[in-house]
Amino acid sequence: MKNTTRGLLALVMLIFTISACTKGDLGSTKGQLNVTTYKPLINQPDTLLLVGAKATDSIHWSVAPAGFDSLITKNNAAIVFFKKAGNYQVQVKDNGVTTSASFTVSDSVYHPTIQYNYVPITGNITLVPHFHNSPDSSYMIFVAQISSGYCGGSSLRYTDSLKNNTYGINFINVAQPATCTGGNGPLYAVINFTQTQPSLLTTGAYPFSVTLNSVTYTGSMVVTTTNITFNWNYNSGVLISPKQISR
Repeated sequence: MKNTTRGLLALVMLIFTISACTKGDLGSTKGQLNVTTYKPLINQPDTLLLVGAKATDSIHWSVAPAGFDSLITKNNAAIVFFKKAGNYQVQVKDNGVTTSASFTVSDSVYHPTIQYNYVPITGNITLVPHFHNSPDSSYMIFVAQISSGYCGGSSLRYTDSLKNNTYGINFINVAQPATCTGGNGPLYAVINFTQTQPSLLTTGAYPFSVTLNSVTYTGSMVVTTTNITFNWNYNSGVLISPKQISR
């Protein structure tokens, strides 16, 4: 399920890339509708690009018959998923001029398979701390942000631990799709310290360590009745910002 979700997110990122792409227009006639496949499977993403359309054009996309499709559009680009076998026609109107393409969807269901490469983490990682508090539990949450860009659908791989009141995070690498379909962007991960030790975050000083690229960064987290402060003396590698939050 996680791989499927990554794939769909990458496809949504793709539409923002192909809408601005001009390399695929070479050898095509203005007003032509370029299509990935005219015979897709059920739920197979199919990309369409109206050649030569301008960003300022009034463009409208439609599918007939309607009701058995998902259509995502941006300017002169679109991604369509057909949910039922049959014959369909996609139309695009550019300033009143209509261009269409016909599709025959088979009975077979599309099952995407995404291959991942595991690549090193480059650049700094910034941990943004948050404090969760409810009547029966209180714990720390960190949003990890990588400064370097990775292609759409990538994920940050890590492990976390909370033993003997000591917090630890180990960043392993990045799982990146073997075929990048989206542009590079920042990468995020949410780390929840919901372990039962302690079930309620009490006042005190807690050792805190983070390992990145075989280097271990150490410091502490000091919890008072009003604030949570991080003693963290690093300007590169692993950063914590802000270093104090309200409890």
